[in-house]
Amino acid sequence: MKKFAIAVATASLLFGTASFAASASTQTASGASSNLVIGVIDLGEVLKNSPQMKLAADQLKKEFKPRQEKIIKVRNQFQKDQEKLKRDASVMSQADLQSLQAKVSDENRDLQRMQEDYMQDLQSAQQQSMQKVLQKIDGIVQKIATDGHYDLILQRNTVAFASPRIDITQDVIKQQ
Repeated sequence: MKKFAIAVATASLLFGTASFAASASTQTASGASSNLVIGVIDLGEVLKNSPQMKLAADQLKKEFKPRQEKIIKVRNQFQKDQEKLKRDASVMSQADLQSLQAKVSDENRDLQRMQEDYMQDLQSAQQQSMQKVLQKIDGIVQKIATDGHYDLILQRNTVAFASPRIDITQDVIKQQ
């Protein structure tokens, strides 16, 4: 009985979907034509060609360059001290050896903390920049959809096939 109910429900669902698809290609009850206008956008291509994205990347690079240079400087000093420790450990006094070991340990801890903070701040800044660019692109897509009387715009990576005829990627790129 349970299997029969599942089979009936599945058949009803399939029939309902088929009748919906059939009705979508015909006149609706309100008399309006249901010819859908669909567009597809390749968001990756839009982002790749986005002047806002390039500007954001340049700004982030400029903003984070001093911190990156400081990390490199600290890393180089840490490596020099590590090499000195390996090279001179056998000839150093116990006090100098302990002092250098403590220094290397502190440098390692500081370097790791600096790198983690840098990466977290960089990722946060990248996300904020990306959000701003995506909002601008969304506004452009909304305008194209309104002006072009589109009913539906999909991202290319979410569909199995889309004809180049309905691709609006270049329209979005031109309006950036």
